[in-house]
Amino acid sequence: MRAPITEADVETLDLSTPDPQQAAGRLLAWAEDPHPDDAVSPRELLVLAGEQLELAGDTAGAEDLYRRAASAAGHASIDPRSHLVALLLDRGERDEALTLDRELRRSRPADAATYEYMGEVWSAHGEDGRALGWVTRGIGVHEQGPGFSQTDLAMLCLKRWEVRERQGQEPDGYDVVGIGMRERLDRAQEEHPPVD
Repeated sequence: MRAPITEADVETLDLSTPDPQQAAGRLLAWAEDPHPDDAVSPRELLVLAGEQLELAGDTAGAEDLYRRAASAAGHASIDPRSHLVALLLDRGERDEALTLDRELRRSRPADAATYEYMGEVWSAHGEDGRALGWVTRGIGVHEQGPGFSQTDLAMLCLKRWEVRERQGQEPDGYDVVGIGMRERLDRAQEEHPPVD
């Protein structure tokens, strides 16, 4: 049995492996030979491998890994079906994406990141109504308990405000939370600009 992997191992692989196909192969090998002490689940590893294959232009391979991730063991920060919806939309397979979107919505994902990501996906495809539906639904899940972290809630509110601002809406209480989050992110960027 191999040694357990940490989040740092995954990050190092990403930074040190310029070939996405090679990185995907390593992530897949880890996912297919899990260690009980791994800090990253097979589900998350399959998602990460799928993302690498997408970077390499292998959308069929990425789709396969996302589908495998959806039924794999463990936790992933974003529901793997979200990545599938995005991939299908990018390929112009809107009907299948909508079917999967409905399935995902009905499953009531437990992670704020899934709602935020789905808002981004639909916004990127010019469908602000669907984007707004996703982030609003995420806020509703938070309110029904047990709730997300304050940072996760603020990020959902920010995504909601971005859509509503484009639509010319006046800010409400949730939007004020999102505006505050935008200001915090802007300040952080000014204080710690990215290093090229």
